[in-house]
Amino acid sequence: MLYGIIMAGGSGTRFWPESRKEKPKQLLRIVSDKTMVRATAERILPEISFDRIMIVTTEAYAEAIKRELPEVSHTMIVAEPQGRNTAPCIALAAYKIAKQDPDAVLVILPADHLIANEEAFLKVLRTAYQVASSNEYLITFGIVPACPETGYGYIELGREIPEIRSERLFHVKSFVEKPDLMTAKRYLAEGNYLWNSGMFVWKASTIIRSFEEHLPSISRAMESILPMLNTSQEPEAIRETYETIESISIDYGIMEKSKNAIVIRADIAWNDVGSWSSLADVWDTDNENNACRGKVLCVQSNECVALSPHKVAVLLGVEDLVIVDTPDAILVCSKTSCQDIKTLQELLVQHGYKDLL
Repeated sequence: MLYGIIMAGGSGTRFWPESRKEKPKQLLRIVSDKTMVRATAERILPEISFDRIMIVTTEAYAEAIKRELPEVSHTMIVAEPQGRNTAPCIALAAYKIAKQDPDAVLVILPADHLIANEEAFLKVLRTAYQVASSNEYLITFGIVPACPETGYGYIELGREIPEIRSERLFHVKSFVEKPDLMTAKRYLAEGNYLWNSGMFVWKASTIIRSFEEHLPSISRAMESILPMLNTSQEPEAIRETYETIESISIDYGIMEKSKNAIVIRADIAWNDVGSWSSLADVWDTDNENNACRGKVLCVQSNECVALSPHKVAVLLGVEDLVIVDTPDAILVCSKTSCQDIKTLQELLVQHGYKDLL
């Protein structure tokens, strides 16, 4: 059976002031009228029913996730005491699912990405499921680049796997860190690189063996609480284990070390919606490439992103700005500064605005 594992523990601090401690990015309606976590869950419903969808989040967001997705069993909403990056999150889900279904195949999805071409996504997912079911591959989704993007990691393609006909799959030659612009342009021209999406498909048993080989400390931690998983003792067991468990990403911990890593080519109109500036590629734009929501009037302005649902915002003679209005805070910054918004947390505390976090 195919199970959906949705990772929903991030705080999304780059979307302040709309995102707050009690309302992280995955619970925002910034892309559509649905929260991002609900959109992610509904996206896979043609292949995976709600009873086979698991949400891994943090204790701080667990109740909000339950309210947002009441169709998901409370036993399938798993709360980490604190974030420990993606490897422990994925290990916990894999051991928990494998205990009840040893033959399970898992698709791992971040809760806060946009996929505009859902039909193409489901086609890729079906192929990945078929391949993972009958092989020991660790499959990652590689996004066909639309531009020389410097904000994403890349996957260098190795030898193509010719026996797969419905979609193109390749052995992973290497995982590449976020490049500078010149390097990103070269990757695009060469055509041998895909964006690293952070989406995966594999058998639960395959990823568990990979943890045993490459991250044995996490494997031992999960084995120690295995008797408590899927019982009333699970929350306390997880809490104790997470006090000492290693914090590491699945890419660093396993994918970059594995000889079984392959990538499936995914042309699915994907966007990780990583900051306010990324909404320029998501929201409708006017003739001057302003992307606006709410009560916004742009005059002699261009290339701006603005959200003002509460009051009229007039943009006069400005360019490349982000303006976000909320009832208790207003953000104005250059589009190039959007990645720095996460650093505002400490500054707000220093100036007595802790209640705005």
